[in-house]
Amino acid sequence: MFMEGDIDWVLVLGVVAAVTSVVAILSLIFAVTNRTRHVSTSDELGAVSKAREAAETRLYETLNAIPVALVQTDRGGKFVFANRAAHQLMGRRDAELIGLRFHSATWGITYPDGRPVPPDLLPSARALRGQTVKGFQHILANPATRRKMLVSVTAMPIEDSHGQVIGSTAAIVETEGLTTPEVFQPEIPPVATSDDLTRRVFEAASSALVVVSAHGVVREANPVALALFGRTLDVIGADFADQFLGETERVEGRQTLRAAINAQPGEADGIASTMGGDNGVAWRILPLNAPGEPIDALLLAGDPIVPEAEVEPAPVVELEPAPQPESTPDAGSVAPAEPVADPAPEIETAASRETQLQAELEAARAQIEAERAEAQRAAGEARAQALSQVETGNEASRRLESVGRLTGGVAKDFNALLAVMTSALDMMLKTADDPARVRRLGQAALAAGQRGEALTRRLSAFSQGEDAHAQVLDSGVLLRAMETRLRALAGPGVDLMIEGPSNEAPVRVDPVGFEGAVQALVRNAVEALGGAGSVAVRLEALADGGVRLTVRDTGPGLDAATAARALEPFFTTRDGAAGLGLAQAHAFARQSGGALTLTGAEGEGAEATLTLPAAEARVESAA
Repeated sequence: MFMEGDIDWVLVLGVVAAVTSVVAILSLIFAVTNRTRHVSTSDELGAVSKAREAAETRLYETLNAIPVALVQTDRGGKFVFANRAAHQLMGRRDAELIGLRFHSATWGITYPDGRPVPPDLLPSARALRGQTVKGFQHILANPATRRKMLVSVTAMPIEDSHGQVIGSTAAIVETEGLTTPEVFQPEIPPVATSDDLTRRVFEAASSALVVVSAHGVVREANPVALALFGRTLDVIGADFADQFLGETERVEGRQTLRAAINAQPGEADGIASTMGGDNGVAWRILPLNAPGEPIDALLLAGDPIVPEAEVEPAPVVELEPAPQPESTPDAGSVAPAEPVADPAPEIETAASRETQLQAELEAARAQIEAERAEAQRAAGEARAQALSQVETGNEASRRLESVGRLTGGVAKDFNALLAVMTSALDMMLKTADDPARVRRLGQAALAAGQRGEALTRRLSAFSQGEDAHAQVLDSGVLLRAMETRLRALAGPGVDLMIEGPSNEAPVRVDPVGFEGAVQALVRNAVEALGGAGSVAVRLEALADGGVRLTVRDTGPGLDAATAARALEPFFTTRDGAAGLGLAQAHAFARQSGGALTLTGAEGEGAEATLTLPAAEARVESAA
């Protein structure tokens, strides 16, 4: 036991005081450190909130600047967004559409033929069921002006990360006189000139004309034939032999008609009938067929049979005897003269009538062929014009589809970014007592906000040509920093070669725009290869201080027509593509003061060249 005299209480109290001081100092340091972290976390939360608000503002301004009516609905079909063009198209004031359903926000939604469109068949309703609607046309009445207009709607579903439909987006464009391409039928102008001419020649002929089918059925009969045989138009559709041949002549007549189908022109045997006229009718047969096609009809030309003319004796002329000397009673008297016959009257032979008929038919046929050629030319022009209209409608539908796809992609990207930001902010509020976790969540939310800001900056640059974020950077460093992403974009089947300058290559560009342009050019080259081939990316410095970026592929190449339109927005030669990659690169080249060109030939690959000016020249040009 310690004795009371053995304890140095002064020393004990001094140690206790020292330990208490150390604990107090440590507590003070910990409090100051935690207060600094709390202030830093609050600042990060404020920066994230400001970035999110700025991104939302820029997105709203960009979508309002697009001249196409864009709307977005939630799962219940209510509008949650509508840009300025949508409000103007539907006759509503700003923000008046928000909260309304599509079928109640307007009135008079009908098909082009006037039939009402059921609400469940509207594009937004179909998009909420997971369908993609392209170029659906209907009549829309503006409730403010009561003006009816034909609109074309492209709608797409909006899905979350789990593939569930959470809403729909649609692009609405007013059209003028367009019809649905799927049901468009070009109208070929009727050709009536040749038919009228044939009908006039047929009815004005002086011979009996009958047109029969290959089976001997009467198709046409001119007035001369009907009058000669005492028939009416009831003979149309009846058998020729029954109507125009005698009972004993029908079997032979049918055989002659069947033989005429296979006979050469001018070699068909004729038919002699005792019916018609006083002495019967002689029928000549002429095959009818279109050029290059088999005989499908026969033309029978009949003329009355004229019997051989009987030479009638001429009247006997009594001659007065000449005065003669008296003769003896035995002298005989002068005998009367022999009768003299007059020439027979002129008879129109069947050959002359046949020649006349053949001439008339040949003239009519020549006229018909000329009229047919003219009609075919007119029909070809009409068909070409109709196909051009169909192609124009298809192009408009493809553009609407691309606009809808662009809108859906932008909405999906921003939904993903906002989901990350809101989730991070929510977790930060729940775990405010864990500074390290709050810092990680704040960094994730800030990165999402920065990506949203970059996306809105890219959209603004594409639609308005803005260049507010341009800065002088080394293009070689930018290209090398993108190498990993470019190789991932190319995939394992594509041999990607990247070559950059050894020295600095400064240019004044927007880094986000530069990265997007390079990725667009490489993606276009990779898609042209179809998964196998090589792509060469080369960046070189020019003598004037500028740089030139070339992307060459070993794909199928491109023709002159494709190269002329490749830089147009929404133009694409691949199914399912948006047609915006090269247009985005072209817009970046313009806003950076450079140029984008495409060269190549079919079967020899293609090369895209992006030229950017020197940083000093760019600054002087901007000034």
